[in-house]
Amino acid sequence: MFVVIEQRLQDPPRFLMLPADEAVVLGLPILMGLLGRMLFPGLIVGFATWATWKRLKGEGGLERLLAAAYWYTPHGLGFFTPFPDAAPETWDA
Repeated sequence: MFVVIEQRLQDPPRFLMLPADEAVVLGLPILMGLLGRMLFPGLIVGFATWATWKRLKGEGGLERLLAAAYWYTPHGLGFFTPFPDAAPETWDA
């Protein structure tokens, strides 16, 4: 008896051959251009933002970009909520 183990569980979700985050960055300006009856500016902005996002993301993917945002943004400007202190409290009796 053989058990099949999926080898691609960690792959990011895809939409039309693009990772989901890239598809949103590309598709949203194009959709807004279609809704505003300005297809060519929407296409130009869509492809420009997609190329910029792809370059920002680099080889590490979205996880690496989020990790860089976590480590390099100042504490006051960060969008990550701080975790409570994990140190055990001392009880004075």
